[in-house]
Amino acid sequence: MDTIKAILARHSVRDFKSQPVPKETVMKIFEASIYSPSGGNGQPWEVFVAAGATMERIRKTYQERAAAPAGGPPGARPGGPGGAGGPPPMPAFLQERMAVIRVERMKLLGLDPADPAAGKVFMQWGARLNGAPVLAVICMDKSMTNNLDVGMFIQTVCLAAQNYGVDSFIASSFVSQPDVLRKELGIPDSMNIITGIGLGYPDPANIINTYRSPRRPVTEVVRYKE
Repeated sequence: MDTIKAILARHSVRDFKSQPVPKETVMKIFEASIYSPSGGNGQPWEVFVAAGATMERIRKTYQERAAAPAGGPPGARPGGPGGAGGPPPMPAFLQERMAVIRVERMKLLGLDPADPAAGKVFMQWGARLNGAPVLAVICMDKSMTNNLDVGMFIQTVCLAAQNYGVDSFIASSFVSQPDVLRKELGIPDSMNIITGIGLGYPDPANIINTYRSPRRPVTEVVRYKE
């Protein structure tokens, strides 16, 4: 696939078909992705992939925990932005952009953005890991802080997936139960779990997969001076 076409085609698929992605295809995606740039060729990324029966066990546990009484399961990720144990609150302009796409997605689904119950739809999708047949958990040794390198690697994974006709979704909800992932995938305590990438094929029956988030105009983003 043409590089620019791959960049423009990549988008967040929020509901996947159950159709498996062949192991050979998954490995080809990562075979290309390991050529992502990194400072000093450090290649700090480590990847743990769940598919098949392993993926279904993880999904089942996530759903069971989501249905459990409030209070949070042991090993769950700390609070969200501004909450106890979480990162500081996001700047107002970021919150505004996130609010815009939340409203747009809910309206697309025929939900009332003002109804608190409507948000449960997205929580339910998160609990079933958006139906993704493959989950790539991106990790890095706790002694490292090469976030830029890992970010470039994640982008490369998504673009390589496009080349093989596979769509993706990068979401922290995929790694909200790190104890489950460590147990099922053998992720050692010496590694930080950075994020998860769902890989698969979009469900054409779900209208949410037609959504494309708006982008700021390039003239607003780039300050060009001659």
